Amino acid sequence: MGHQMQAQDSRTQATTAENIQWFADNDKYIESQSRLEHYQHVKRIVERELTGVGRLLDIGNGGFFNYDTRLAAHVTAVDLFLKDGPGPFPNSAFRQGSLLELPFPDGSFDCILLQNVFHHVTGRTVQQNHRNLDAGLRQIHRCLAPGGKIVIIESTVGRLFYQIERALFTTALAIKRGGHPVTFQFTPQQIVQSAEEAGLVVEELTFVPTGTYVLQMGYKWPSVLTPVKPIKLILRRHAVTGAQA
Repeated sequence: MGHQMQAQDSRTQATTAENIQWFADNDKYIESQSRLEHYQHVKRIVERELTGVGRLLDIGNGGFFNYDTRLAAHVTAVDLFLKDGPGPFPNSAFRQGSLLELPFPDGSFDCILLQNVFHHVTGRTVQQNHRNLDAGLRQIHRCLAPGGKIVIIESTVGRLFYQIERALFTTALAIKRGGHPVTFQFTPQQIVQSAEEAGLVVEELTFVPTGTYVLQMGYKWPSVLTPVKPIKLILRRHAVTGAQA
């Protein structure tokens, strides 16, 4: 299953191997996050949204929980390099899998969490990046129970920087060697549109305070010098009504 998943993912995600290498054992990156004000804001936001949820799926978790897992009844963490088995807490488990082909039956989870995942699921072209975003959100919709909630924290950019990023992406992918994998950040409006096309309902879209510093391409940067606009996005899958049942 793991080898088949990775083969499928490699056809649609150009940076699979680089993401696995960068995040699999990067304790320094995790430590840097925990010390920055922005990520402390994120922790509070996530914990508030997860309080009292049942079956939680944490996509792109990387084996790192920046929240109290006891807030949910059970947490399944999925990522490219995780091995199937128990997680570090009594109510947690690890699964190997890709956002583009989640290894779970339909409607398996009451809540799904993604923290800075979409901009890492890069294809070989800008068009493929958008197709991956669409495919990922369809997978999320499929795995979410009717009436379930999706909590997304994502690094986004404005329309002007998006055009710059779009023009430079293919070149960056061709010449980048080592270090943080090449990413591709969407605008908030593009993510919302993709979510709605996947059949999800937008309940909330707000910007997350960046504080003094953020991590950009693996490095700490003054927030005023980056185009990053982190968002909190809450989505919901339609509940099944009597007429639909």
